[in-house]
Amino acid sequence: MIWLLALQVAVGAAQHYENAQKDFAQRDFSRAVSEVDAALHDNPSMVPALVLKARLATFAQRLDVAKSCLITAITVDPTSEEAQFYLGALFYKENNFKLALSPLEKARELSPESPLPVFYLAMTQEALKDKATALELYRRAEDLSPRESPLSGEILVAHGRLLLSLGQTKEGITIERRAIELDPDSRDAHYELARGLSHDGDFKNAALEGEKALALPQLATTDASIHYLLATCYRGLDQSALAKAHMDKFLALNTTVQK
Repeated sequence: MIWLLALQVAVGAAQHYENAQKDFAQRDFSRAVSEVDAALHDNPSMVPALVLKARLATFAQRLDVAKSCLITAITVDPTSEEAQFYLGALFYKENNFKLALSPLEKARELSPESPLPVFYLAMTQEALKDKATALELYRRAEDLSPRESPLSGEILVAHGRLLLSLGQTKEGITIERRAIELDPDSRDAHYELARGLSHDGDFKNAALEGEKALALPQLATTDASIHYLLATCYRGLDQSALAKAHMDKFLALNTTVQK
């Protein structure tokens, strides 16, 4: 009878976890939380459920809960690539870059063909000012990522941004163009390309790219950043009215943020 009860509990946990996965995929986060909690009630050491609960907690800005779940998951199974990766990614998002390195390296070791741990390692090394290592990791992440995937576009944008910041403008521009080929609706890619072209003195094409970026939904790149860049571009084109209009918008947005 004991083994039968244990089997029923295991089956119940697995079913709740499967339901939680489906709810998560459908962005029904409330139901996903209920199902994943039910799975963990039946099996507190279920590593995939702990990882999923951590991801849900991250979306809800409950980073303390997310961290606790991931540390528990790694304690139960140190070979869980998902748990190691999400813990490293969580530290990265908290700007705890040194703490992010170990779990990200472990995730990379556990899944050497996965581009995500390499990508996050690249961003972490860049944040830690190790630009040479970051460049090498961005290139490796590009090699690992499927060519037509959204992730490839994100990696290219970040790689190009770093090259532009290092003054390697030509290569940075080339990479941002590749990112736009993959995702023509990437605001970040259009903005970074505009920055590179502006740095090269090509204000006309820089303004075109900046206007494209401004017309796309706001994600990482803010409207204020684009207005400031466009003011610079139009100033370079001797179009003072447009330059002033964008600078006024930049100042208005900055004032709003400061309030």
